[in-house]
Amino acid sequence: MTSQVWSIINSFLLETFILFILAAGFFLVHRTAKFLNIAHGDYATLGAYLVWTFVSVLGWNIWIAMVISIIAMGFIAIGIDQVTYKYLRGAPLALLLCSIGVGLVVRYGIFMAWGARFKKIAFALPNIEIFGTVISGSLILTLAFGGFVILLAYYLLKYTGLGTSVRAVADNSLLAESFGIDTEKTLKFVWFLSGSSAALGGVVLALYRPLTFEMGFMWILLIIAVSILAGTKIKFPLLLGACGIIAGGTELGLFFIPEAYRLGIGFVILVIAILIRRVVEK
Repeated sequence: MTSQVWSIINSFLLETFILFILAAGFFLVHRTAKFLNIAHGDYATLGAYLVWTFVSVLGWNIWIAMVISIIAMGFIAIGIDQVTYKYLRGAPLALLLCSIGVGLVVRYGIFMAWGARFKKIAFALPNIEIFGTVISGSLILTLAFGGFVILLAYYLLKYTGLGTSVRAVADNSLLAESFGIDTEKTLKFVWFLSGSSAALGGVVLALYRPLTFEMGFMWILLIIAVSILAGTKIKFPLLLGACGIIAGGTELGLFFIPEAYRLGIGFVILVIAILIRRVVEK
């Protein structure tokens, strides 16, 4: 395989699985809480900054730092929901506007705490060679985490009581309540998963790109696009497929448009995803 072809494949796979990990928690909230959490990308950024602090400032082992940050972001997401979104249940527009505000607070809180300078999480990722093709360590790690997210989501949703509750609330929250399902407990579980997966996605993204206070926000339009394109059911293979489509469109766009315009590309792709979803639903 030529180096140019593999470079394209490598970039596509990285974009697809990073987007999948970032979008997994957003997708769960979108389907269960019924709103677009615009702050989700900023949760990812905060999780990555926590890891950077634990590793670069406190000198922790990166794996311990990642586990602590992922768990911490899960509880932070629950806490934010309990003091903000909980009181706006059933009001999608109010929830959307509130999430924009939460995102701004988190984003500029990061800016005030850590500054605007680029940072890098110090972590050596060894490459491996297969049949003469060098596979980057960042790709291997991203594929491993992506596979872990798919398997964990499948197990939790299919074989646990809380997973069954999540699917019931996503289908019809009022009907779920009538069958005795504790929707608030279920939503807390969803928010924990959302915050945790956001942190994992933020760390993977920070290993691949420079860490800045706007890092996660720059991906939010693509995250929304894949969640819309994935359909109304909680099916993570469909989400992964949507990520592949969106990542392919993004990579194609970046052949002609500079990286600085990624947010604009994301907006165009979001509009296309909405149109496609409308056509499919009809």
